[in-house]
Amino acid sequence: MKTFEQNLEKLLQKGYSPEAAVTLSNSLAKLYNEKTFSGYPDAVKNNAKKGIELNEKVNNKCATQVGKVRARQLSEGASLSLSTVKRMYSYLSRAETYYNPEDTKACGTISYLLWGGKAGYRWSAKILKQEGEIDK
Repeated sequence: MKTFEQNLEKLLQKGYSPEAAVTLSNSLAKLYNEKTFSGYPDAVKNNAKKGIELNEKVNNKCATQVGKVRARQLSEGASLSLSTVKRMYSYLSRAETYYNPEDTKACGTISYLLWGGKAGYRWSAKILKQEGEIDK
């Protein structure tokens, strides 16, 4: 069974629009009963929205297509699969070093916000701890 993330990447590579790729990936996740999570803090949604706005100001030059899709999901409050929460935590753990809230044109800052920023890191860590995926 492929995870939501694996399906999303494959569909994006095949040329599906981000909206269609998310819809199909969600359908497959439901079909395989992949656990999902929602109800993340407004700060996560707001960070994603800010990242989208900042990226538009630099002509959408920052982030991968998956990062842009993630921001859309977060800004809309969509349910996220466990595999997506793991990926969020992994990305935000590594990318914090590139985040500088003073430099709103830097791709590191924009990408970090697209994935939910520091609030996204805290929320994903909480979920993964709850699920026994991490110890911290």
